[in-house]
Amino acid sequence: MNQASSPAAKTLRRQDVCTLFEGDYHYGVGALVNSLVRSGYKGTVWAGYRGALPPWVSQLTPLKEAGQYMVADQLRLAFIPLNVSFHFANYKPDFMLELLANQAREADYLWYFDPDICVRCNWSFFEKWARHGVAICQDATNNIIPANDPLCYQWLEVGESEGLGQGRPLGHYFNSGMVGVEPAHKSFLQLWKRMIAVGVERGCSIQRIVSLRRDLPFHVLDQDAMVIAAMFTEHPLTTMAPDAMGFVPGGYVMYHVRGPKPWRGSLLRRALGGVAPCSASKFYFTQASSPIRLYSPLHFRFKLLGCALAAALGRFYHRSR
Repeated sequence: MNQASSPAAKTLRRQDVCTLFEGDYHYGVGALVNSLVRSGYKGTVWAGYRGALPPWVSQLTPLKEAGQYMVADQLRLAFIPLNVSFHFANYKPDFMLELLANQAREADYLWYFDPDICVRCNWSFFEKWARHGVAICQDATNNIIPANDPLCYQWLEVGESEGLGQGRPLGHYFNSGMVGVEPAHKSFLQLWKRMIAVGVERGCSIQRIVSLRRDLPFHVLDQDAMVIAAMFTEHPLTTMAPDAMGFVPGGYVMYHVRGPKPWRGSLLRRALGGVAPCSASKFYFTQASSPIRLYSPLHFRFKLLGCALAAALGRFYHRSR
């Protein structure tokens, strides 16, 4: 693996952000944008979407460019309609490559965030992180992958069979919910895209996240393909542990919701069934009111009350076990 360049040698002034969404994931996009504003991010968020624009765009200041709005006078939110059959999880490298070739071609670095992520720390942390290479985070599931793990051997065999040379075990499994790449390292995205295509050739569906069994090299298509790309890329990786996405306690960077999304259904009803709201779901509601208002004032008060009661029930059940 190439060594990361000296931080002092890199100046990455313009850092763009992108995401992909459809349907009710607009709630997650709104919370992500709010969290970026609160973190101090100043720049552009490129939001690829299918279907209708979010209902909350009427709150924003429209710009002369179609589909573009200002949020809190510091963030430009630009919606890009997409007509692709992919599940958006499998479209991430394509979308990032398209942006780097077109709308974000002036960017020094491009971040992708899933629309169920909220940023927790100051944006200056991301600005510094970007200096060290391709940014990815370890997953919570199968986080530790020993070099002699059978799946690791299968991933290496996939890359070698594609003529990529000799790869290297990474020791971990990675989550594709957040990826950061500078234009000079875009071949990582090209390799990720190529490995998704290889997974499709081996029986995966481009329209699904999970297709094949876990004992095969492609199970979660986009993440397994990204892990193979990381094994064979020539570019430096800069990685963080699962706490970076809030999958385990102790983190400070992001919250990534796993499981039921907090904007769907009733947190209280789920808590009555024994499933307490996770920290990521609770944090979502701290980001749902401003500068973009995702709910009416009355609806938001009910949501906050339901979240508080669900959290209290969760603590009660935990103590009573």
